[in-house]
Amino acid sequence: MFESDAEKKRAELIITLLAKLYVVLELSVDACPVCHKALAHDLECPIVLAWSLLSEQQQRDARNAIRALALSIGTDETLADPMVH
Repeated sequence: MFESDAEKKRAELIITLLAKLYVVLELSVDACPVCHKALAHDLECPIVLAWSLLSEQQQRDARNAIRALALSIGTDETLADPMVH
């Protein structure tokens, strides 16, 4: 399928980036920029296909990395204080 290691690494990078986009979209209320579905994806959406190629451990790692990044920049609303002060 791939002619060189460089092509294989590039494909792995694309899959990883699309899978991380899946996590970002989980945290967002916006529709998917690829398949335009809100809070879900078309079964043929490249983002969902990339996500499905990851193992469960890779999915957990991707979620943890994106959530840690969101928390570090203060945009992770799942951890926000729901009380008005």
